[in-house]
Amino acid sequence: MKFDMRKFNELLRIQKERQLAMDALSEQLGIDISFSDEEITKFAQEEYAKHIKKQVTEEVETWMKLVFS
Repeated sequence: MKFDMRKFNELLRIQKERQLAMDALSEQLGIDISFSDEEITKFAQEEYAKHIKKQVTEEVETWMKLVFS
């Protein structure tokens, strides 16, 4: 299994785009509903952890099929 930093960077970029949308919405509503930089990074890390978990699960299932077939 490889740890793909490109995937993390992609997820971080998505979170930053989300932040820009929240900033625009905050402006329209007149209240701040945006996220801090720490929250943006945390959300990206959580999504990356889900991605890694899915990868590991798929690889273990593949390995188990090979071993027990």
